[in-house]
Amino acid sequence: MMSPLSVNWTTLTTLRATPGPSITIPPATLLAITQATNLKPAVVRPALEELVREGCVREYQTQYGKSYARTQQGDQRIREVREWLR
Repeated sequence: MMSPLSVNWTTLTTLRATPGPSITIPPATLLAITQATNLKPAVVRPALEELVREGCVREYQTQYGKSYARTQQGDQRIREVREWLR
């Protein structure tokens, strides 16, 4: 079971704003995720890097730059937090 001290709310907000692993939803750019979270890029970029290291978000290199999409592990992390909040 998760404890409130183990939840980084900035990374959780960033994770929730990142599109899921569904095939029909394309990956999102840093700008799109920043707009969805209402946070500054200086805050979102380190959170995304941490989520990529943890395996919750996958980073894609496109012709327009980097894009990000949530993985199954990221979905599981969101479900764990929801269970904890209940």
